[in-house]
Amino acid sequence: MSVLNTEQLNSLNQQMDTQFKKAFFDLLEEKVREEPPDYDWITRLYQEIRTRLSSLLRENSKTRKEIEDSMDVELFRQMIENKAFGAVELYNLIEHVFELCKKLGSPARDNEVDKFKFQVLGLMKNNGTFAQIVPLFIKNANECIDNIYKDLNVVKQNIENAKKK
Repeated sequence: MSVLNTEQLNSLNQQMDTQFKKAFFDLLEEKVREEPPDYDWITRLYQEIRTRLSSLLRENSKTRKEIEDSMDVELFRQMIENKAFGAVELYNLIEHVFELCKKLGSPARDNEVDKFKFQVLGLMKNNGTFAQIVPLFIKNANECIDNIYKDLNVVKQNIENAKKK
């Protein structure tokens, strides 16, 4: 019986994570392509982005209130269900979310955030379908938000380590 070393275990975990994400976004694309699309799931994913961004800030923060007001979940749901969420609204949402990521994240990641944003906008410009654009937007937005949380954890760890010295 062989035991996996740390490198093999990390590699296996990374492969599993990659496969899980691929399956998730393939399923999301399928669900967005359906007629009617899975509005509940799309709304939950939108709400998750809103929650993850607003949770970075204090409850009484002006920016948090702006995020919560500008990303109204019920209005979003009504718009997508009534086919009132078109290309202009999608473009504005993409711009808004990625600008929030730049505002709340490290300036050192601004180019990376722009890369994620332009990848989604490029797909829009090249006539990508809603079923292609939405999963890419969800994926890229969450990647940017994940990076904000990772960076905050590094800062927190550095502060804790400095206190120990």
